[in-house]
Amino acid sequence: MSTPLTVAVPTHNRAARLAETLASIAALRFPDGIAPECLIIDNNSTDDTRGAVEGFARHAPIDVRYVIEPRQGSSYARNRAIAEARGRFILFIDDDAIADPDWAIEMLAELERRQLDAACGLVVPRWEAPPPRWLGPSIYIRLAVHDEGALAAASPDDRDSIHNYYSANAGFRRETFDLFGGFREDLGVVGTNPISGEDTELFQRIMVSGGAIGFAQRARVQHIIGRERMTRRYMRRKSFAFGFGSAIAGGRTHNHLDKLFRNALRMVAAAATGNAERAVYHELECANFFGYWRGRLRTPR
Repeated sequence: MSTPLTVAVPTHNRAARLAETLASIAALRFPDGIAPECLIIDNNSTDDTRGAVEGFARHAPIDVRYVIEPRQGSSYARNRAIAEARGRFILFIDDDAIADPDWAIEMLAELERRQLDAACGLVVPRWEAPPPRWLGPSIYIRLAVHDEGALAAASPDDRDSIHNYYSANAGFRRETFDLFGGFREDLGVVGTNPISGEDTELFQRIMVSGGAIGFAQRARVQHIIGRERMTRRYMRRKSFAFGFGSAIAGGRTHNHLDKLFRNALRMVAAAATGNAERAVYHELECANFFGYWRGRLRTPR
């Protein structure tokens, strides 16, 4: 009997890039005995997302389902995917990511080999244009992409760090959501709102509750990084949003006043010595601090 598998793609107003993502899903290889489906969750798009999906579905080698989730927000879209999925395994990929042909094989192999409740794979950048000189590997985390070389040289424990887990490339057993819950709907990007970190909160919750989560290094996707994301303004906004979201999520924080002073001094020192990457890194740490305390002011005690 075949094992059902769902490849879930939440999407909002990215019809052109979604077509590339879906083309990579059409090229996926699957293990023997797997019955895959592709589930696209349209999070209330106003562009030609439906047309992109219909064009894909006409020639797709796997079953395709299209569902509209009218509540705006990434967590609403992901939780709708969980509710609609028919698979025993649910693999998430973002609508601006390109999967390697063996992505599903490698993700399932890691889940089974280590008996994981959830796994996150390697996300490498695919730059639309050469990145500015300050956008180096220490800043990649702000774009939810990995430094592939550093991870290849890291220990297994370092690869399994919570800081390496991104929902752009993640696999779950269906029962994981029954045991630990889904994505928190008071977190997650909604248009331009300053809240993010819903994926980090879920991965942290699984680990703290005794679940098993690990890094699937060979399950690889490319994350398309457009020009609009290669600006310091965009990076500051994302850093602020993550700090804001971490305050809403609750728990311990490193955002104490000494962190602000330390990062401000290091930012000035790095700028003075011409180290643009480190100057921007500490600038973004300051933005994270301000986002966190803005979130704390909003959160009832």
